[in-house]
Amino acid sequence: MKRLFLAIILIVLLALIEIKGFRWIPKQQREELLYFPSNKFVKATTAGFDLLFADFLWIETGTYFGKHRRSDKSYPYLYHMLDIITDLDPRFIPPYTLGTILLTTEARKSDLALKFLDKGMKDNPELWQIPFTKGFIYYIHNKNPSEASKWFLLASYKKDAPEMVQKFATWTLIHGKGVEVTLLLYLRLYDTSSSEIFKEKAIKGISKTLSDQYKQFHMDKGFYVKSLFALYKNGYLPFIPKIPGGIFRIENGEVIFQQFQ
Repeated sequence: MKRLFLAIILIVLLALIEIKGFRWIPKQQREELLYFPSNKFVKATTAGFDLLFADFLWIETGTYFGKHRRSDKSYPYLYHMLDIITDLDPRFIPPYTLGTILLTTEARKSDLALKFLDKGMKDNPELWQIPFTKGFIYYIHNKNPSEASKWFLLASYKKDAPEMVQKFATWTLIHGKGVEVTLLLYLRLYDTSSSEIFKEKAIKGISKTLSDQYKQFHMDKGFYVKSLFALYKNGYLPFIPKIPGGIFRIENGEVIFQQFQ
C-alpha cells in the first residue's frame, strides 16, 4: 500500500512538472528533459518527497547519459541534472563523485565539475570523497599537481579517509612520481567503482599511461621494448599494474588490455 501511495505521489509530481516546470527548456529538448525543471521550481513541486524524486532523477540522468554516449557524445544538460538532484538531496554522494568525473571526461566541463564539487563540500564538509575527487580532477585532467595535493591533503584530514589519501597528497609533490601517482589513481578508480563505465575509463587511463612510457622509452633510446617488464626494468615504470580478469601487455607496437578467457 505504501509503495502504491508513493507511486501515485510521483505521478502527480511529474504531471505538475510537465505543465509548469520545464518552460525554460528549449522546445526541441523538452521531451528529453521533461523531469528536470528549473531549480527554483523543483523544491516547491516535490512536496516533501525530495529524496524519492532525487532517486528517480538519478536514474533518468543515467538514461540521458547512456543515450548520448551511444549517439552524439554531447551532454549539454548533465550539469543541470546533477545540480537539481543535489538540490533535492544534498547528502546524495554519487553525483558529486561519479557525476563530476563524467562532467570532466565526457562533457569536457572540468570548470563546472570543480564548481559542483565546491557545492558538495559545503553541504557535506565531513566527507573525504568529495575533496579527493577534486584532487583527482586537478591531477589527471588539469595536470596541476600542486593544486591536486592541496585537495588530497584536505581529504586526508577527514574522518574515515583511507591512509592512501595522505600518500597521494605527498606523492603529487615529488618530482618523478607522476607515472606512479597516475597509475595508482586509476587503479583506485577501478577498485572502488561498481560502474562498468568507470572501470572501462580506468583501464583506458592505465593503458594510455603505459603507452606514453612506451613511446618515451623509444624517444630516449631509439628502439622499442618488447614487454612492460622491460620498461619496469629500465626504470620507466614504477610497477606493472594488475587488474583482475586480464593483463596489460604490448602487442604489435601498442599497449593493450587483454581479458582472460
